[in-house]
Amino acid sequence: MAKKYDAVNQPAPAEIPEADNKKKNVPVSSPVRPVQLTPIVQPIAFVPYSTQEQPLFMYDDEDVYEDDVAEDEYYDEEEAVVAAPAKKKASAAAIVVALFSLIILGIYVIAKWVAAEYIGLIDGVGGLDIIINFFGAPEWTDITTLAIILVAVFAVLTLIGALVGVMRKGVNLFAKIMSALALVAALVAILMAVIGGDASVGYGLYGVAVICLINVLISWLAANE
Repeated sequence: MAKKYDAVNQPAPAEIPEADNKKKNVPVSSPVRPVQLTPIVQPIAFVPYSTQEQPLFMYDDEDVYEDDVAEDEYYDEEEAVVAAPAKKKASAAAIVVALFSLIILGIYVIAKWVAAEYIGLIDGVGGLDIIINFFGAPEWTDITTLAIILVAVFAVLTLIGALVGVMRKGVNLFAKIMSALALVAALVAILMAVIGGDASVGYGLYGVAVICLINVLISWLAANE
């Protein structure tokens, strides 16, 4: 009897409204188009000036990391090596000035044996004979002879200066000054021979003056370092 009484006296279950029941049983319709989910943004590290061959140092192994660093330092040392300076070229202007100085000295010497009447300096006498005769019986008042001797001396000094500075750009200052003094001495010799009137100026002396002028133009117009 107790069991029967308990079953009768139990509370009745709550009734679910019909509208709520329908909502729970409504099926979910499939989407018309694909649904775009919220993107997941993950930061990416970009290394500037990197190439595919450049290693990215993201190793956990300490030994491997040290090996790669040592290898990179080796390559950096190779790239840091400064290229050896280019060898200096010989100065064309200095070579030309030296050659013209040799030509001046050649006119002095060759006229002693060959075509003295054409390439002689004064009265068909070569420059070498003039120098020998002057030191054999010096006549210190003969300005023309002294000027001719000075032309030869300055030509020798110009040759030496040009050869010393041949590995530099242009012509050095010493060769420039000596070439200018040689031109002045040649012009003085011509002027004194013409003014005196006692000696005729040969083609050789005119040629020496022209070559001295060319030496001055080349040496002073050449671009120096």
